[in-house]
Amino acid sequence: MLTKVLNNIREFCSLQPPKGASKNHWKGGFTLVELMVVIIIVNLLSGVAIPKLTDFIEKTKQKMDLLKLYYLRDAVNRALYEGDVHNMQEGKHGKDCDTISVSNLNKWLTDQKGVSYFIMELNESMPTSYQGTHGTMKNHNMCGLMYSAGFWNTALKDAGFGAIADIVADRDEHKNYKTYKPTTYTAVENTADPGKGYYRTYPNTPIFKSRFMTYDGAAKGKDNTRIAMKMIWTNLDSNSHSLEVFLGGQHDTYRKALLSRQGVCFSTMGMAGCKESIAR
Repeated sequence: MLTKVLNNIREFCSLQPPKGASKNHWKGGFTLVELMVVIIIVNLLSGVAIPKLTDFIEKTKQKMDLLKLYYLRDAVNRALYEGDVHNMQEGKHGKDCDTISVSNLNKWLTDQKGVSYFIMELNESMPTSYQGTHGTMKNHNMCGLMYSAGFWNTALKDAGFGAIADIVADRDEHKNYKTYKPTTYTAVENTADPGKGYYRTYPNTPIFKSRFMTYDGAAKGKDNTRIAMKMIWTNLDSNSHSLEVFLGGQHDTYRKALLSRQGVCFSTMGMAGCKESIAR
């Protein structure tokens, strides 16, 4: 009996038709082994293909986000032809921003760390918040020039960052969001600090689309990863009359712009802006 069972198993595993079975009938279907082999192959292929497809989609979104930096750079440089940054009115002191002089602005634009245009706060579960400044990122910040009109405000709007221009101006005036209802952006109380009057402000229409620019799994609860939209004079030369834009942390230089795991460098200087960057 045991010998007969073993012979049957041997015949099955050899993919040969059982004794007495019609060959045509046997070839009309798939054996369990064949099905298992196909399933294993499909799983192996999907294990490789799906992550690559996901990475491809994410990288495409990142490149679209990178274009926004070029739009901003071009808008600012167009504005330079209409108004000289060296002769602009000094920034007035608001409730949120420090007063800034044009001489300081020019000095910061020739510094390797650049000057911050606005701040982004990435979080694990809350929408990306935008603001002009933050207590931990006040150095080299042009928030004092970002009121409801003027050179820098207009350039932001021309580049498609109008909601952020409104956010910076309104937060500097400390709008009471319990009564004031903005039209271009949303202001919601920070659920991580209820009752303290902290708000997250973000455009009604998202500026950036990629996961890299809208989510940070390392920033949990109250924590945020803060990124600054920064600018420098091209080649750090104030006589160039041309600006470059890059994204980075408070202490990051123009050579250490944000670099994604997919290899996208968030700088209008191309990969030269990520010579010292570590992908995240």
